[in-house]
Amino acid sequence: MKKIVFFVIIFAILFSIDSAFAQQQDSTKVYITLEDTKDLTPDIYSLSIIIHVNTKEEAEVIKILGGADKVVKNLRLNYKGGKYNVYRNCWWEKGREVCSGYKGNVSYNFELEKPEQQNKILESLAEFKEKHGEKVSLTISNPMWTVSKRNLRIAEDELKLEIVDTAKAFTQKMSEKLGKICNISDINYDLRRPPIWYPFRDEDIMLKSATKESRISLEAPTPVKEDKTLSVKTSITLICR
Repeated sequence: MKKIVFFVIIFAILFSIDSAFAQQQDSTKVYITLEDTKDLTPDIYSLSIIIHVNTKEEAEVIKILGGADKVVKNLRLNYKGGKYNVYRNCWWEKGREVCSGYKGNVSYNFELEKPEQQNKILESLAEFKEKHGEKVSLTISNPMWTVSKRNLRIAEDELKLEIVDTAKAFTQKMSEKLGKICNISDINYDLRRPPIWYPFRDEDIMLKSATKESRISLEAPTPVKEDKTLSVKTSITLICR
């Protein structure tokens, strides 16, 4: 785990009058900017899958999408999504709209503990696609390693507390340097989280004419697990009297 701390200090000498005691008192404001970073190891492998359907009848589109949803549910893997769309298949031809049949799609985003689990997903959907032939096509996109929200929150809290400890130690040194008593008056955090999604190119990983032999040995590529950087930039104000 790497950690970098940056200090930016700006002194502003302020002269104020304490009306309560009717005496002039010098005060010093010190502005500090601290930036602390941590490299986090991803613990979730995610990928998005869209199932496309193209048939003559609207009811058949809905029926096939429902069947695909059952296949996904039976996998018993963690996923989000399941929203679907059904619409007429229309296009413009010679200045007029032409329609033929219906289209639909349903999308899922899987969050897996092990990248090997994606093969189970692809094998099941390949079998489903073979059952329905050219009526069904699949798009797999955004395969990537990411940091779970739980681990991200833990790391954020740790960084915030570490920055406060650094600020307190600096405040003590500043008090000794100025010969005054310094206290922290304001703390403002600016969290810079690692991006959740990357612009991967959509890939049709599934073969249009998958065979049973190819599905049994199906093993999709897995992106390299790379550390993600979490950064917390903090603006701190000290008042020294």
